[in-house]
Amino acid sequence: MNHIQNSSLTKIGLVVDNIEEAVNHYCRLFNLPLPEIQVPKLEEPSTEHTDDNYTWYRGEYRDTRTKFANLQLGPVTVELLEPLDEPSPWNEYKQKHGQGVHFIAFTINGFEQHIDFMQQQGAPLTHKGEYGSGRYSYFDSENMLGVTLGLQELGPKQN
Repeated sequence: MNHIQNSSLTKIGLVVDNIEEAVNHYCRLFNLPLPEIQVPKLEEPSTEHTDDNYTWYRGEYRDTRTKFANLQLGPVTVELLEPLDEPSPWNEYKQKHGQGVHFIAFTINGFEQHIDFMQQQGAPLTHKGEYGSGRYSYFDSENMLGVTLGLQELGPKQN
């Protein structure tokens, strides 16, 4: 592999201070229907993981919970994220930058091959997760690209 297999942007992740306010502003400005805001269960996090359902963040399997909502703006999904006060890539971004564009993401095939490729390019993997029907990853690419790069693969695992 000598390049990322898809150059069509599919998702932009925005860290916000208040997801309810942000959703209302976007929906009013773009005349969008109100999306469901996903709120994680606030009981004790579980660090249990399986081969097809896990979250890995900075070397540890752990929960990385956030409130989020997806808005479809043309071919691009805008994901609004309000991080909880616990270790996560979104909380890390918020502590460092405040509100703003945390990641841009591309949908690819060949998840592990793309992770290997990005690490060879000098962008270490910082976060990845799998949720049965897909998997996603974030790379330490701010110095290289000015933003965190996200790659996601949808559907069954590719070998």
